[in-house]
Amino acid sequence: MNLRLSHLFAKSRVGHFGFLFISLLATFIVPELLPDEGSFRWQIPLFLTIVMLSALNAVSDKRAEFWVAASLLLFGLVPEWMHAFGVENTDIWGKILIAAFLTYVAMLILRMVLRATEIDVEVILGALCVYLLFALVWGVAYQIVALRHPGAFAIPPALLEGAANPEQALGAALQYFSFVTITTLGYGDIQPVIPIARSLAITEALFGQIYLVTLIARLVSMESDQRLTRYRPRDET
Repeated sequence: MNLRLSHLFAKSRVGHFGFLFISLLATFIVPELLPDEGSFRWQIPLFLTIVMLSALNAVSDKRAEFWVAASLLLFGLVPEWMHAFGVENTDIWGKILIAAFLTYVAMLILRMVLRATEIDVEVILGALCVYLLFALVWGVAYQIVALRHPGAFAIPPALLEGAANPEQALGAALQYFSFVTITTLGYGDIQPVIPIARSLAITEALFGQIYLVTLIARLVSMESDQRLTRYRPRDET
């Protein structure tokens, strides 16, 4: 009975994780294609809001966990939107709460993935969402460090000069740096300078490699067990 309910639950999450995965990809790709004008100051908060609402919807089964996530979402997005419309001295607190929210929901999704009894679309999408969410978390963490310590990252002037929204351009550059780091591509165009920035980059690179290795091992193990169970001949009676 429990396995049957678990199977039904897994099927019900496919659309939720699918929408979260699509919203994450859109957040990383679409803002880079929009014009760099002052009127587009809202684009980062808008896409971030869509991601956070999608993540909240994906982990909304248990009431206590939902309210914790919803509180972090609310108190994180309000300062972000206030800053987008020109209210100063609110951005860093919003980013801290946003990072806390993204970490919290990523851990909840990871728990679902690790507790899955079989490999299906839900498990694969959930695992991918966790990877992208943590890349987003580190990108926000880099922005917090850069706001607290200007010059914490050596960024090519071409990525920032002439931008209508310098802080938005900085955020986009550091989010790009996060993905380069978590995938260990190491282009070298952006470099962490101060110790805390270097420590964050090292931690992200280690996480990216360890997560992929353990994830592959987990999925392969589950698939092998699944095949053995499916094709095991029944004992003759």
